[in-house]
Amino acid sequence: MEGVLYIVPDKIGGVLSLNSNLVRFRHPDRFRHEVLLLHNRVDADTRWARPVGAERERAFEYSLPVENIYAVLRRLRSEVGSGGGGVVVANDWLELALATAYDLERAIVQIVHDEYHLGLALRHEVVVDGFIAHSKIFYDRLRSELPHRHESIHYLPYGIPIPEASRQPSSGPLRLLFIGRMTSQKGIFDLPEIDRLLDEAGVEVEWTLVGDGPERRRLLEEWTPKAPMRHVVPNANDDIFELAAEHDVFVLPTRFEGFPVSLLETMASGLVPVVSLLPGGITEVVQEAVTGYHPAAGDAAAFARAVIELDRDRDHLETLGGRCRQLVLEQFDVRERVKSYQNLFSRWRELRRDRPAELSLPYGSRLDKPWIPNAFVRLLRFSSRRLRGQVAAW
Repeated sequence: MEGVLYIVPDKIGGVLSLNSNLVRFRHPDRFRHEVLLLHNRVDADTRWARPVGAERERAFEYSLPVENIYAVLRRLRSEVGSGGGGVVVANDWLELALATAYDLERAIVQIVHDEYHLGLALRHEVVVDGFIAHSKIFYDRLRSELPHRHESIHYLPYGIPIPEASRQPSSGPLRLLFIGRMTSQKGIFDLPEIDRLLDEAGVEVEWTLVGDGPERRRLLEEWTPKAPMRHVVPNANDDIFELAAEHDVFVLPTRFEGFPVSLLETMASGLVPVVSLLPGGITEVVQEAVTGYHPAAGDAAAFARAVIELDRDRDHLETLGGRCRQLVLEQFDVRERVKSYQNLFSRWRELRRDRPAELSLPYGSRLDKPWIPNAFVRLLRFSSRRLRGQVAAW
């Protein structure tokens, strides 16, 4: 039976949220929809740990760079299977490496989320049958970098479920919300400085931090805000919307981003975003002082100034919040957006391109050879990591 197989890193964040929405809100079609979650035991990222919504869902675990990459790919090839036709939706490097090592007999469609994924697209262009960019900036970048592949590059904005409830005006302390993976890349260590500046300005706020990650404990240990603060690890997307509706401003001082799902989720709930100015989808929906603010990444003072402005002009806050919700209602309803993804997947036979006879895997070291036993490679690398004090659970 023809199918759509979504291969996604098993970690909380926007990439898995986006793919989950495509699966959960799909319209009935002839395909069998499956999800394969990839978990690297060496990584410290928090796993998804809840159903995605496909007919079949399973996890694949591996340990890189401890294992021989060819051994990992052989196991992954067995898990993915062959034949049947349809689409493999790729979101990261391991499944693109798999498509390099093996002909999966399906169309390989890569979602290019941000700068990192653009790099993957260029590295693996020869095995990708179709590219999806959900922000106009990366669509244009792909067309510029791959002028010979214009017919294979598709601009398909994604969507989110639209919550019925939205925030209501509040005259009390400004309610600030952060949503994201707890890593320095998301700018979490700017939050204490923003909070300090707000306190100096006499602005009363309440913080809610939503998410988990390897640096969560350090942040909570180092930051003792004067204002009330709570930390939440949500169990489902509905929890995000319920929480968002209790807040006023979405604060995301991230250093690296494509088009964050949390941005649309909070705007749909009527929050005003104060989000780092980065190339990608942020500038497509956040217009300065019209639908939010985008200070420079790392400029805590500019983040604080935006929050102060919203606190001191609550009418302006309400105007911007209403515009944010209306924009998402009109342009990013997942029930409409998912149609274009399904239409593209249905054309998988047209997407398929001839595959070169011989391809080289662009990863690995001297120990990554098809003929070297995995047990031998694991032993050598584990011993080496232990000597360097870098042993992780695997």
